Amino acid sequence: MADNTVKTRKPEYVTTYTPSLLDSIPRKDQRQKIGVTEDALPFKGLDTWNAYEFTWLGIKGKPEVALAKFLVPANSANLIESKSLKHYLGSYSNTQFSQRNEVIKTLESDLSLAASAPVSVILMTPEQVHQEGLGLLVGHSLDNLDVDIQGYHWNPKYLKIESDTIVRESVYTHLFRTLCPLTGQPDIASVLIQYKGNSISHESLLKYLVSYREHAEFAEQVTERIFVDIMNQCSPEGLGVSTRFGRRGGIDINSHRMHEEELPTDVRVWRQ
Repeated sequence: MADNTVKTRKPEYVTTYTPSLLDSIPRKDQRQKIGVTEDALPFKGLDTWNAYEFTWLGIKGKPEVALAKFLVPANSANLIESKSLKHYLGSYSNTQFSQRNEVIKTLESDLSLAASAPVSVILMTPEQVHQEGLGLLVGHSLDNLDVDIQGYHWNPKYLKIESDTIVRESVYTHLFRTLCPLTGQPDIASVLIQYKGNSISHESLLKYLVSYREHAEFAEQVTERIFVDIMNQCSPEGLGVSTRFGRRGGIDINSHRMHEEELPTDVRVWRQ
């Protein structure tokens, strides 16, 4: 009789602190694809990671939990690969720390080394996260436009100027989707675009953003590509692009690229 037993290989989870689990990806290699050089970045910005499943052990062995927020400057030399970050954070789960500040310092040291830039860490209690709650993106939603869309591969030529009237506006969509370049899994996001300049056709902007649907690229790099495409195609006087990706593996990524130093209001949207 044939043996129909399904055999599965037990995955290996590291649950004691192991900083070597972190993998770095040079931003330089990614930015060359969009014509951006490290010594002349056309934007300022920040990448914010929120890890909702972070846990470790206190000095008496009692588990502690927090939302771990990591702030990575856009001018850091490296990206931190998200799957490696998940495994690295998992290695804290059975590791004892004497106090919360020790956890923060350890995270900041390891992540700063991986990013080759200073990374700030904030640990938020469940009560703080609950009090902060969900928020709404500011501006006009593109999602109800009656647009015929047939292209699902990145195409910046969709972007069109509607008129030479100078406007200042904020528009957003929750319909954005890309693919992870390492796993092929979908990455779903909300995208906020704030600009001053010639009025950009909303229909063309939505078509352009939807054209990323089958495009594979890291979340931070996608944000920079959108910024560069809008600058090249529409030449606004000022521009800000923010992407808020939904959670994968308990971690969400939020990237902001803009001309000005001031970041948009930080909100946690409905998928996060």
